[in-house]
Amino acid sequence: MRSPLAVLASRLARLGLTLWLAFTGVFVALAYVPNPHRLRPAYAPRLFAGLYREPRFAARSEPLLAQYGDWLVRVLTLDLGRLGFGDRTAVVRELVVEAVTVTLIYLVPAMVIAVVLGTLIQLLAVAVERGDASAKTKLLGAAAISVPVFLVAYVLQVYLPVFVIDAAGEIVDMGYDDTAGPFSPTNLRAAIWPGATMGLYLFAIQLRVAGTDLEQYANEPFVKTARAKGVGLLGICRHVFPHSAARLLTLLSSEMLGVVLVGLYAVEWVTQTPGFGTLTIDAAGSRAPGLIFAVVLLPVVAVATVNALREAYYSVIDPRVDPEV
Repeated sequence: MRSPLAVLASRLARLGLTLWLAFTGVFVALAYVPNPHRLRPAYAPRLFAGLYREPRFAARSEPLLAQYGDWLVRVLTLDLGRLGFGDRTAVVRELVVEAVTVTLIYLVPAMVIAVVLGTLIQLLAVAVERGDASAKTKLLGAAAISVPVFLVAYVLQVYLPVFVIDAAGEIVDMGYDDTAGPFSPTNLRAAIWPGATMGLYLFAIQLRVAGTDLEQYANEPFVKTARAKGVGLLGICRHVFPHSAARLLTLLSSEMLGVVLVGLYAVEWVTQTPGFGTLTIDAAGSRAPGLIFAVVLLPVVAVATVNALREAYYSVIDPRVDPEV
């Protein structure tokens, strides 16, 4: 069994290789794919009025390899350039930080609630005496996932304001205010809509994948023994949970990140939330190299970091599990 430091070093090396491959793929795409803004009227980004009309290196006479090195240094130093906002400019790095902040304000609570509730329901389904309970809850999660997340957002658009207004006792504007900060009362209230939508979506995903992980324990001898000894449901849950803890707690931010991001893009677009999902769509439309590098590489860093922490957990807390398998 390798030491935790060796596992961490291996993961960091893989992270570096993954980021380099992603960076190279983006650079090649920007360098050789024709700029749609030259060919016909293209998508106009929602978050900013001015456009960086073409990649910086596409209009320069420098050798492509020299431009590749220049942008590699820029990415490593987070010097991602500027974007036009009408008669003013904004630093790309600051735009990304603000968009990520807006997204995290509603996504973190939604993800925590989804992981806790989805995992707890599946643990209880495993703990009850009926062995098919876990399969039924897993089927319920699969059915819920099949409902388009944008449809959930539209349904909440109709009914959610009614509940908010009833709770507040007055008419409440749930729209996002671009002139206020992300933590202003208006924008925190605006986060309820995308937060509730993503919470339901992530709960369905967690219910489905947690069921797949935990269903195998429903008829295990140690579970049957615990039932025979009169151990309560929560006691059985405590016995089962450590076997899949790391995977269950990190599933949405590692293996399922692609599904989560697709939902994020759709939800922020429908709810008009100026978060990371909307910024990613705008990045593709703007053809701004620094912005595209940021929205592509940031999820890669997030996934690799979560996987490194999970493997460190297996190596330190549960060394019986080989993280390389």
